[in-house]
Amino acid sequence: MPIRDWKIQYRTIYDILYETPRVPLVSIEKAVGKTARRRLKEAVELQYILGPELRKRCYENLKEYVYFLNCKDPEIPYIRYREDPSVIYHAEMIGFSNLLLITRKKIDIEGDIILEGYRSDYHFSFAPNHSWETALERMRKKIETFDPRTYLPKGIIQTHFDEAIEWGKEDELLYRYFKYSLREPVSPVMKENEISKDKIYQFLDRLLETCTIATSYYPNRLPEYDPYLFMLETEYEDFIIDLFSEFPTTSYFFKILDKLFVYVLVPDEIIRPTDLKVTIKKLHIPLLLIDLQERGIIESKERAMIEYSKGKAL
Repeated sequence: MPIRDWKIQYRTIYDILYETPRVPLVSIEKAVGKTARRRLKEAVELQYILGPELRKRCYENLKEYVYFLNCKDPEIPYIRYREDPSVIYHAEMIGFSNLLLITRKKIDIEGDIILEGYRSDYHFSFAPNHSWETALERMRKKIETFDPRTYLPKGIIQTHFDEAIEWGKEDELLYRYFKYSLREPVSPVMKENEISKDKIYQFLDRLLETCTIATSYYPNRLPEYDPYLFMLETEYEDFIIDLFSEFPTTSYFFKILDKLFVYVLVPDEIIRPTDLKVTIKKLHIPLLLIDLQERGIIESKERAMIEYSKGKAL
């Protein structure tokens, strides 16, 4: 079967999982045929699809703390924080910050703090089924026609810092079990931890309240894209979220204090072409950001490229 057809099947599976993360395999088979099990396994192993995964919402008793740092020698703390049980995620970067930490609580930090604070909920985009050329053209048109007088906030990114939610030891254990694969079978965690089936399905039924479910898609496989994190100041955050959700790869968004963070995975040529013969018009993302700032849609912009990152099942 031609690879193009495989990709069509991967895309179909992504669309289904995005809507119904724990959809029975038989439903996927109805859409893509008897090879559904193999195609799903391939899509995940080859990193066309990530997830479905879970990320906690930012309730008072679940919230996570974020540090953006500049360290003299970031490799040393990066390696050290791999072993710190308080650290959920850490990344070494090049740009406005060279070390990012997400922690379960405030911790003692070495280095110059660029920004720190509790993160909001995450928002993950649905990757549209169109080309990069189409995405960039649609983004340019949206910027050109944006009118702040008609802008209506949607409240896409939420915070719950002053609200606690029911969350016990079994919830935490189940969260860690399902964090990077929501489609894991129920029986192993039920037997190994003596958790009742009722409790597990109660946990799963509450997911939209307690967690963000993230199913991500990368048409040419995740390793083919470069990860960038933008730190923006804007009064029009929902417009920015809508704008960067035009990318055909999954983007995600969150806030720290008054800063909006946009995490994108993009092909190298649309943000920093290495061919010296490429004209400035090919610097697509930098030019879009300049246009956004010149039109007053964003007040400031910073960016960083993520070199190494590590998440933990915490």
